[in-house]
Amino acid sequence: MAITRVDVPGRVFVKAVLTVLLTLVLIGFFEQIATVVVMFALALIITAVLDPVVAFLERHHVPRGPASMLSLAGLVLLVVGLLVLVVPPVVTQGIALAENLPNILNSIRRAVVDYPAVYNAIERQAVTIQRNPGAFFSGFLRAGVNVVTGIATALLILTLALYILIDKQRLLDALMRHTPVRYHDRLGRTLAECSTVVRAYFAGQGIVSLLFAIYAFIVLMILGVPFAIVLTAFAFVLDAIPNIGLAVATIIAAITALATTSPTAAIIIVIAFQGYNLIENNLISPRILGNKLKIPPVLTLLAILVGGQVLGVIGVFLAIPLAGMLPVIDRIWVIPDEPEPESEPEALPRAAD
Repeated sequence: MAITRVDVPGRVFVKAVLTVLLTLVLIGFFEQIATVVVMFALALIITAVLDPVVAFLERHHVPRGPASMLSLAGLVLLVVGLLVLVVPPVVTQGIALAENLPNILNSIRRAVVDYPAVYNAIERQAVTIQRNPGAFFSGFLRAGVNVVTGIATALLILTLALYILIDKQRLLDALMRHTPVRYHDRLGRTLAECSTVVRAYFAGQGIVSLLFAIYAFIVLMILGVPFAIVLTAFAFVLDAIPNIGLAVATIIAAITALATTSPTAAIIIVIAFQGYNLIENNLISPRILGNKLKIPPVLTLLAILVGGQVLGVIGVFLAIPLAGMLPVIDRIWVIPDEPEPESEPEALPRAAD
């Protein structure tokens, strides 16, 4: 059997090697600036959320600079006000929950005594906590040490968002100047619709999560489950993760009720929360979010996994609106609604007589 020899030109080989090296350099460079990229993404999200407020103030004769500062100050005051209301009781009940966790584990251990594997795992955890509770809860102390760094990072993000808000038009003009004219319409539609997706997610999902948190708090209080405020805070945060967040909140609340209240309370929580899940998915979310966040469930789960792997908890929440932008990009750029006009076919040459 003859062997076919394929000669690869030297320049093709050099181009392939250079492409691989350039790719590796870009990956390494991105790893070095990943934190900056995340900060910039968060600043863009804040800009997209606040831009309608700035536009409203501009329509009422407030210059863009002061309007941007007022909108950003309003956001900060809103967040600080919520933290002042929510954080103290959450911290108080969180400390109580941490102190009572060995007893809760013992209660769960007795409930699963008929399941040896689960029983042994909980037994080892309970012994560890009872022997050295400080080591088990040291993560809470490490989290407290990072507060100052978090505040400094937040100030940098807010400053970056302020500059983007103030210079929005100049940034857009610069972007348009470096984009071919035939793509200006698509680029403008992409920016507008992606901003709508971001606002729909963070504003709409905030309302949806708040409604579930209120419902969860009422259910927990009626059933007499302790640490209701902490569990409600978990419910608010986890509900923002589509498809799996509410299920995780249900498991946490049910396990706490099983260990501290009664099996009946745990069953009621599972039924009540999952019943609310049906109402939220079929009635509340469609009415509040509308059709602005069209993300297939598989794409959502993939985005959550990738975002969590790359950037941790922040990546999970950033991945969802970013995934929501993909259908917009697909509709406008990959399969446009209005295809580019095709050039007229050239006339066929006439045959010689």
